[in-house]
Amino acid sequence: MLTKDKAIEYIEIARWLKRCETSVRFGNKKRFEQAEIQAGKCAKSISEIKNHTNDFLKALGMDAAIFPKMEQPTSKEYRKEIRKMNLENQHNIIWMKFTKDGFLGVVAVSNDINFCIPPSATFYAETRNGKPKNKNNRWKYNTSGIIVHHLKKEWNEDFILVFPLKNFPIKFKRGDIERGIGNYLIDKGVPILDYYSHMF
Repeated sequence: MLTKDKAIEYIEIARWLKRCETSVRFGNKKRFEQAEIQAGKCAKSISEIKNHTNDFLKALGMDAAIFPKMEQPTSKEYRKEIRKMNLENQHNIIWMKFTKDGFLGVVAVSNDINFCIPPSATFYAETRNGKPKNKNNRWKYNTSGIIVHHLKKEWNEDFILVFPLKNFPIKFKRGDIERGIGNYLIDKGVPILDYYSHMF
């Protein structure tokens, strides 16, 4: 059984990359290499991933998600569903998306759910308006979408898993819970294609 102290240890694990290795753009290969390793493993079932995630939340004294599977998560619909969860902040969710062949692609926090994949590698470094990247001009395609493209996989857009974050332990923030869940799933043998997604 996962204890609170052990859950906190998972939160404190850091799998940081060097600054030059954090990007999937400009020829950096570290995250692609790790994604290829993860893709060579056996995907775990949705049920197993749900149970591990709920075990982690319960160990911290947080509410488990009884039915975390959200079907057909279009941009308008998932935001409506999140509003129904009665959260202090609409960004207080952990969400997970999967590839069509069953791999967990990303463990993420906040309500910026999307299924964007670049059409080719030449688009990896494209910004939203085509001008140079800066704090107001973000990348058009996120890391997990680029990794899925690199692996020649596709997102399963039929569902996502959503875990509302309620009853936060006092000293932690949603990013801490995200990191702990990702680390716990990795320790339980769950491959995550965007292996470092929960660390940033």
